[in-house]
Amino acid sequence: MPSLTKNQNYSVKQSSKPDINPRKVNDLLLDDVSIMQNELRSLLDSDIETANFDRISELISMLLHDFELSSCDMKANTLKSLNQNWYQFCKWCTGMSIVPIPCSVDHFKKYILEHSTRVKFNTLKVYSWAVQTMHLAAGLPSPTESLTIKKMFENIESSKLTDGEFTTQASAFNETHLEVLTQVFSQSQKLIDLRDLALLTMSYESMLRESELARATFEQISFTRDGRGILLVPITKSRHSGEPDKVILSLRCLDLIDHYVTLARIERTGLIFRKVHKSNKIGVQKNPLSGVAIDNIFQNAFSVVSEYSPGLVRGCVPWSGHSARVGACQDLLAAGYSPLEVQVSGRWSSPAMVYRYGRDILAEDGAMAKFRSEKK
Repeated sequence: MPSLTKNQNYSVKQSSKPDINPRKVNDLLLDDVSIMQNELRSLLDSDIETANFDRISELISMLLHDFELSSCDMKANTLKSLNQNWYQFCKWCTGMSIVPIPCSVDHFKKYILEHSTRVKFNTLKVYSWAVQTMHLAAGLPSPTESLTIKKMFENIESSKLTDGEFTTQASAFNETHLEVLTQVFSQSQKLIDLRDLALLTMSYESMLRESELARATFEQISFTRDGRGILLVPITKSRHSGEPDKVILSLRCLDLIDHYVTLARIERTGLIFRKVHKSNKIGVQKNPLSGVAIDNIFQNAFSVVSEYSPGLVRGCVPWSGHSARVGACQDLLAAGYSPLEVQVSGRWSSPAMVYRYGRDILAEDGAMAKFRSEKK
C-alpha cells in the first residue's frame, strides 16, 4: 500500500524533533494529537502579520505523520480508496503547480468542476471525502465544508439528474433464482457446486455483506430449540464493536452446509467457506475468501440460471456478492413485510437503503398504483 504522504509536495515542513509541550493545565489531560490540534487552531486565529507560519507548518507536518502511522487501523478498502483518490488529487495539484494541502476553496472548486463532466456524482463525492479526510487529519479547515462548495455539489447533482444519471445498484438475486440453483447443484458430486450452493443460500437468508459472509466461522453458529441456526455477526459495516448481530439460518441452509462439509471432510472449526482446488479438495486456508472470489461465485451462478431458466435473468446484468442482499430485500417487501421489518433483517441503520433497493416493489404498493390497477 503506497504511503499517504510520502513523496507528496506539501506546503509544510518536516520536523525531526517534534515539540509538543503542554502549555495549559487542560493540556495535561490530553494526548499529543489533541494538544497539537489545539495549538494549531490557536495559531490559525493569529493575525497574518504576526502569525508563526513555521510553527503552523511544523504542526501540520506532525499531524499528517501521526495520521500516516494510525492509518493501518482503517479497513483495507477504506485505506485503499483514500490512497487512490488522494493521490489523484495530489497529481492534479502538481499539474496545476499548487500544493494539495492546505487547499483553498477556489482550487478545490476548480478540481471538482474539471472532473464533473467525466465522472458520476457519487465519484465526485468520494473525491471530496478524500480531500476532507486529509485536511481534517492535518488539523486544517476542509475546503469541502464551504457553503460555496456545498451549493456547487447541489447544482452538479441537479444537473446530472436532469441528464438522466441515476445511482445504479447490483442486480437482484431472488428466491426464484436460488430455487433453480438448488435443483441443479443439490444433485452434484462436485465439491465446488455444493460449497457454492451453501454459500448462496446463506448469503440470501442472512443478507450478509460480502466481507461478513467471507468471515463467517463454525464457532459463530449456535442452534435454536427447533434446530435452526443462529449466526453471530461480530463486525459489520455500520458497527465495529458492541453486541454482535444475530441472524437465523433455516434448516435447509444448515443441511446444505452439512452436505458441503461432509464431502469436503473438514473439521467444523474456522472459516466455513473456503477455496476449492481443481482436485475437488479443500486445503488449509487461514484468510477469508476475497470479494473477487465471492463475486465469481455469484457470476457463475448467474451463468447456470441463464442456461437452465433464461427467462428469470432476461435483461439482467450478472450478479455480484451484493446481489443476494438486494434480492432478499425485494422479496421481503413483495411478500408484504414493512420497510421497518426489512430494515431490521438487513441490519441497516436507516430505511434509506430499503427504499432504494425496493423502489420498484414499493411503487407497485403505492396508493395511485392500487387505485388505477383495475382501469383499462
